[in-house]
Amino acid sequence: GDTIHIHTTTVGLYTLKCEYDRRKELIDSVTLLSLSTETIIKIFSSILYEQKIIFIGNELGTLTRLINTFICLLYPFSWPHTYVPILPALMLDIIQAPTPYIIGILRSCESYLSGNEDLLSQDNSDIIIIDIDHDRIRSINDYLTGNTHRSSMDNLHNLPSTYTESTPLQILPKIFKIELKQEISLLRKTRSSLSLDDCQQRLRDVFMSIFVQSCYNYRDYYYNKNFQREDFIQSKQHTIELFLEWFTRTQIFELFIRHKFETNHSSNQFAITFDFACEKYGQTLNKQTSQRITAKSVKRKSATRANKQEIRF
Repeated sequence: GDTIHIHTTTVGLYTLKCEYDRRKELIDSVTLLSLSTETIIKIFSSILYEQKIIFIGNELGTLTRLINTFICLLYPFSWPHTYVPILPALMLDIIQAPTPYIIGILRSCESYLSGNEDLLSQDNSDIIIIDIDHDRIRSINDYLTGNTHRSSMDNLHNLPSTYTESTPLQILPKIFKIELKQEISLLRKTRSSLSLDDCQQRLRDVFMSIFVQSCYNYRDYYYNKNFQREDFIQSKQHTIELFLEWFTRTQIFELFIRHKFETNHSSNQFAITFDFACEKYGQTLNKQTSQRITAKSVKRKSATRANKQEIRF
């Protein structure tokens, strides 16, 4: 795993040995950035929302690398549902499963999908199709009815019927979407001067920052052998409360809490990179809060002193 060297004024230099996590190595920045920024954010949001997602592409390698990349970007969380990077044509019945999944299908198998009568006769509004070769997101209903006349950009604004007001595209805080857009755009501009490893690390950091900002104090709310969900949500800014309302109910989040506190894993060894980032972020917040309080106190004292002088004269 990674080794982090930390120098503090209280205990001096010490070293953290991070858990070995191959997910950073599996991030393919080239394949990911071949998609538009809007599409990347919408796919990421759909995964967090635990939707049924089917990726379709021409090339096996590109398809598997892209799907693996999105799974890796969930760090420190994991996808707890069905995950098949390449689904053989003879097993396409899996897409009718009632639970969430992430599945990859080669375009050569599309005919099996469109010719599935059972699929046509059922309500599949909760399934989305991601065409990675054309940067297009469609509902499976649009796909099966041959509604392909819209352009790539049109599809980004005319999303599947499952994307209503209660879906992640609206629930994902605006501040997070803006941050992701800015960081991904910056990476596009600078990646030619970065090594592959640097690009992988930058992408991981960008997406992990969403979880750090929203969950940095999660450890403070696990006590009495339970995660105190409501108290945790109430400790956050109003702008991210709705996001945490649904995210903390997902199996993605619940699995993380179980691994961290309720299994035989040592909490000091699991997701240590994430915990270190959370601790650093929390310290920065506390410092900023302290500075704001100090600044307000100085202004208040100055105003009081000025008032006393006016009264004296």
